[in-house]
Amino acid sequence: MHFIRVASCLCSIFSLPLTTSAAPIGASSVHVQRVSTRAGFIPPWINSTTPNNGTIPADPQIFCRQETQKPIYTAGDNDTGGRGVVIWNFDPIHHNGNGTMFFLYESDHDFVPYKYINIPSLSFAFVTVCPTFRGRIVRGNYHNLNGKKHLLGTWAEMNWHVDGSSWGDISLLQGNDGAAIIQSLDGSQDIRGFTLDLLFSAPTSAWAQKPSGAWCLDKIIGADANNDTKTWESQFLDPSSVYLVDEIDPVIYSDNGRFQVTFYQGAV
Repeated sequence: MHFIRVASCLCSIFSLPLTTSAAPIGASSVHVQRVSTRAGFIPPWINSTTPNNGTIPADPQIFCRQETQKPIYTAGDNDTGGRGVVIWNFDPIHHNGNGTMFFLYESDHDFVPYKYINIPSLSFAFVTVCPTFRGRIVRGNYHNLNGKKHLLGTWAEMNWHVDGSSWGDISLLQGNDGAAIIQSLDGSQDIRGFTLDLLFSAPTSAWAQKPSGAWCLDKIIGADANNDTKTWESQFLDPSSVYLVDEIDPVIYSDNGRFQVTFYQGAV
């Protein structure tokens, strides 16, 4: 059964096409920081009573699927109110003939996606995840199915843990191929991300090319980080709303394990 839903009206590019009421970006009064794994800090998913002073994860990642397996294609999963994410494609351009493809990658499984979906423009779909999914959702196309790494672009990161807790954020550390926002659907109206199109007027020194040939903003992390990209993005974005620096983590939590991610016009 096909569960993609089409928007009944065309909202402003700066409005939020949410399935629940939402506060404007940055309206949250709580600045949540994901606890660093550097020395001196113990993340909340580490049991302090475990051996080696709590450095052994009590909640290790359990992969939903192995990279030797084919990725799961879905046309939209049945939303029964359980764990998962509502993905909104708010890009008016049909990148793949009929909308945009979105890929769910598990952490450390960068070559083969876990699931993928094509969503028509100005439509949304619900995608379920396994109980221990930890990874990202990204824009893409059929190049993402060629068995190679496709890291460049905006990441909507989400983690679920065995105790039922979950968190998410929008990260530009590995690139920026368009705006995106993430919202918790537990009634808290917590939201992070951005809606600004920073690609169109960016300096050429901040650009990088995706395997598809499309141009986006470069990565800002690692030995080959592009400082021009970071300088450009920092003029417009607040690190408490989007992941720009290593010291501040703009994370939101969802008590019911449900998120909504909206992708605006971008480079595929």
